[in-house]
Amino acid sequence: MTRSVKAPKIPRAYVSLLALVALAAVTLCFRLGSLPFVGADEPRYARVAEEMHAAGRWVTPLLEGRPWLEKPPLYYWITIPFVAVLGPGETAARLGPVLSGLAALLATLWLGRRLFGPEAGFYAALILATSVGFVAFGRSASTDMPLAACLTVALSLLGAAAVEPTFPRLGVALACVFLGLAVLAKGPVALVVAAGAAALFWWLDEREGTLARWRLPLGVPILAVVALPWFVLVLREQGFAFIAIFVVNHHLARFVSDLHHHSEPFYYYAPVLLGLLIPWSGWLPLVLPAKLWPLKQANPAVLWLVCWAAFPLLFFSFSGSKLPGYILPSLPPLALLLGHRFAEGATPRAAAWSFLALSATVSLGLPIFFNTTCGMDWRSCSLIALALAAPSVLAFLAARRGRVRQAVWLTALGGVLVVVAVAGLAFPAFGVRYSTRDIARLTLQQRATGEPIVTYRFFHHTLHYYTGYQVAADLPDPEALRQFALAHPRFLVVARVEGVRELVRLGGFSVVVLGRQGSLEVVRVAHL
Repeated sequence: MTRSVKAPKIPRAYVSLLALVALAAVTLCFRLGSLPFVGADEPRYARVAEEMHAAGRWVTPLLEGRPWLEKPPLYYWITIPFVAVLGPGETAARLGPVLSGLAALLATLWLGRRLFGPEAGFYAALILATSVGFVAFGRSASTDMPLAACLTVALSLLGAAAVEPTFPRLGVALACVFLGLAVLAKGPVALVVAAGAAALFWWLDEREGTLARWRLPLGVPILAVVALPWFVLVLREQGFAFIAIFVVNHHLARFVSDLHHHSEPFYYYAPVLLGLLIPWSGWLPLVLPAKLWPLKQANPAVLWLVCWAAFPLLFFSFSGSKLPGYILPSLPPLALLLGHRFAEGATPRAAAWSFLALSATVSLGLPIFFNTTCGMDWRSCSLIALALAAPSVLAFLAARRGRVRQAVWLTALGGVLVVVAVAGLAFPAFGVRYSTRDIARLTLQQRATGEPIVTYRFFHHTLHYYTGYQVAADLPDPEALRQFALAHPRFLVVARVEGVRELVRLGGFSVVVLGRQGSLEVVRVAHL
């Protein structure tokens, strides 16, 4: 006779972890490299990492062979290994932020489990992994997600230390390591955010011993050991130029002025926050505390999360420059607060109406947004809207019946479907409208040996990247074009369609159209 042996049961913690990683693999990695670089930051950050790798340099960032001192090196450091293995390109440039996003998710899962229980931790990480804004920055070749991830790990550990008198010293030391890495991700602003959230909690919390539990005499030296060496080395190499560019221009002047042309009204981050948290934005009324005062009766864990979420929003609302990525560090604590409310059995029947109203508004607005911003056909636009609308209606019905878990999972399904639909349907149109990869490749194919490439009344960072930084000049007007033509009798010009028409009307030149991408054309210009 044979005796059956039962397989060991997998602990629920590992099931939650595997499910979260699998979900993140979909939302953060699906068609990761299919979208060309867009905007100004992605191509520049990718190129800096590529040049540092090619030059074997790890201290001073390089762009076109010259020091580029706007940002610290953490993004470049975590990208260089992927460039070395995969070669230059979109996937290699974005894998570092993807792993950073995964680290933020795991820290959120850990803190939620520790403060409120396994279900709350999983819900919080699920909310974060399916929030459109978090996913978008996690798939972007930029410094925003590495900063947010380092702050999430650090503030999760410090939060646990703040509410647990017996929290181990090693956890506090590790928090200071990640605070140092956060400084290397985007500069001293990381310390401002962390110190501001901690100071706000220390001021509002009516218990004693918070500062002692954070063990500042132990943590500050660790933070300095992690963060200061790079600053010392780059200061030795670049001298006052580093202070003028990095400290004065891109930190002090950015905060107190509109020097970088990102001025927005004080209330700017209210709608931005709602947009970043889609499809969860409509559930935010659930996180409003029924009773916060007196503070002695407040849950210190909840108070910590409120301070963590609130300080970046308040601080950057006073900044002269505002960009959506600045408040990314506020998303994990908001996800934790919302996950806690779902897990403790909050009945979202009243909040279901705000969820339905916001979801309906976004669903109706998505086709208009994608059609007007990138020229997508209405059928594809409607499919993206349906990806959000259908699960949202079902989540609303589940919430009205008191089925909280069903509402949570259906809302998460809406987030996943939106990400997949946008990646599958909108990326091609985004690539045509907001990048120049196709026309840059066509320009290089049509280029004769030694033939210069210029732009006319047009500038785009991605064109410089995809041509290997071989754009000889950006010509702003006919006179600049004529002066360039005196030294170069034949050259390639990339311009918008109206710019090419102007070239044809100038006279004295032969203008031959070689190809087109959206509203851009590449032409060969030669003296008659």
